[in-house]
Amino acid sequence: MADDPQTTPTTGPEGDRQGEPATGSGAPSTGTESDPGTEPTTDQTEAVKAAEKRAADAEAEAARLRRANAAVKGVDLDALRAEVRTEFTEQLVRAEVRAAAAGRLRDASDALALLDLSALAGPGGEIDGKAVTAALEALVKAKPYLAADASGPTPAHWGDVGAGQRGTAEPEPASPYERLRRAYSD
Repeated sequence: MADDPQTTPTTGPEGDRQGEPATGSGAPSTGTESDPGTEPTTDQTEAVKAAEKRAADAEAEAARLRRANAAVKGVDLDALRAEVRTEFTEQLVRAEVRAAAAGRLRDASDALALLDLSALAGPGGEIDGKAVTAALEALVKAKPYLAADASGPTPAHWGDVGAGQRGTAEPEPASPYERLRRAYSD
């Protein structure tokens, strides 16, 4: 590895390292970007600005061409219509299933999550009401805990928290001593 010319810089006849261009007279070059100690000359600054302007112009032209190609490119209207029709049919099926499940399931969104909605629409996008009903009945049969109770929604039971009117109310004690007597008597 020590003899490898790529890893060991050797000096040539003019004192430059191999692989770098010679400066010709042996004098150090001025104004190169690889030399960190020197500033670029005005010619180099102008060249850099011109190159940046050319790059910006090229990007603008490329963007203009992309817009022009997009405008000229043909749009497949039949494919676009089919895509819109498919999305609309999916929304209709979801709405139909929600409506049919509203009285049969505790939570209608369970039907949306558990049923295969694509099988409920016909090839023309028509929704088969009998298929929706059959699918909901099969879901309730397979998972009866999803079915709505026949008595309706169950009210929230909070229990007796000691508030409200009581059926058998005792008269208010006449004095504080009477109140203490009632509280501590057995």
